[in-house]
Amino acid sequence: MAITVRLCSGRTGFEVRTDTQIDLIRASGILSTRVATKHLLLLNYGGVDVSMYPSGRMIVKTEDKEESLDIARRLLEELGLLRAEK
Repeated sequence: MAITVRLCSGRTGFEVRTDTQIDLIRASGILSTRVATKHLLLLNYGGVDVSMYPSGRMIVKTEDKEESLDIARRLLEELGLLRAEK
């Protein structure tokens, strides 16, 4: 799976892009969410605000690029879309 990370345009976090579609309704049944629709999922993951989109795009509101990538990978693992690395 391809995953890219870049500073989001508002500089309030990082935009993580994947090449995997996410079924947000299914995801809302797995993850603890604040808002869940078929177009947007808002959650707080380990104290970090995350917005998820069906395209596989996520906005992770953290100041650290590596932390945002780690959070995105853990979320994808929980959803069964990415195998855990050993």
